[in-house]
Amino acid sequence: MQKQFKYKDITWIDLIAPTASEIAEVSKRFNIHPIASGELAVRSIRPKVDLYDDYIYLVLHFPNHSNSTRAKNEERDTVEVDFIVGKDFLVTTSYEELEPMQEFGKVFEANTILADGKKTIHAGHLMYDIIKHLYQSLERNLESINFQLKKAEAKVFAGKEREMVMVLARTNKKLLDFRSTLKTHREILKSLETGGKEFFGDAFVYYLRAIIGEFEKVWDSLESSRDFFNELKQTNESMLSIKTSEATKVFSMLAFVTFPLSLIAAILGLRAPGTPLVDAKFGFLIIAGAMLALVMLMMAYFKHKKWL
Repeated sequence: MQKQFKYKDITWIDLIAPTASEIAEVSKRFNIHPIASGELAVRSIRPKVDLYDDYIYLVLHFPNHSNSTRAKNEERDTVEVDFIVGKDFLVTTSYEELEPMQEFGKVFEANTILADGKKTIHAGHLMYDIIKHLYQSLERNLESINFQLKKAEAKVFAGKEREMVMVLARTNKKLLDFRSTLKTHREILKSLETGGKEFFGDAFVYYLRAIIGEFEKVWDSLESSRDFFNELKQTNESMLSIKTSEATKVFSMLAFVTFPLSLIAAILGLRAPGTPLVDAKFGFLIIAGAMLALVMLMMAYFKHKKWL
């Protein structure tokens, strides 16, 4: 699918799961090198930045944080966005519909957000705005994860430690996906700063560094979420361990109490000649009373030792 947006002399083509004919058409229109156009047809294994004479080719991977995207692509932990940015054109390619990209397209179409006081506008500014929006969407998703962690924290301290084990495991999976996907961005964005400065000039360096700043905000938020998660996980494990220890202690004491009683009952149940109290008039009451007294004595001992 292909969408086209226009602002002044800037053309933005947004390709979603592009067909071979769509890639060929765009490549011919903007004179894209066959190597770059060939890479648009397939997913890239790793992010990268390539500087050509007439454009910059940028590949970034993002965590698959969109609920609508994940519903269609449960198996994918990351999504890819390719940027081919020239002076007056931008081609973006994704291989599934991404909610943040759709949001940005609607806002761009309605408000022409590039017209925010910039005197000289080129496609690099549009690339900056799109990447900024993508990072801001990641921040919103991390806020959602933090909200889930807060809810989990309340349940941990409400005595629902066992229920929270799987909840925390799923949250950890999200945080690991975030970190493994974003850890390559810092170096890629530094390369983009170098190539972008050469391609667009010194005046655009501010925007290139601002992109790095947006990434650093997301990374700091991610690290904060990971610290909160690790503390909460340790707390949950500690409380679960205490509960398990308490249950083990109770079962151990029950076993300690019932074993001598069972032994006494088994010995008296033999009814061998000379077995005491078995044939006595009040033998049952005497034996039951003795067992009860033994239990009470052991319970008093446990309490004295503060085991109860």
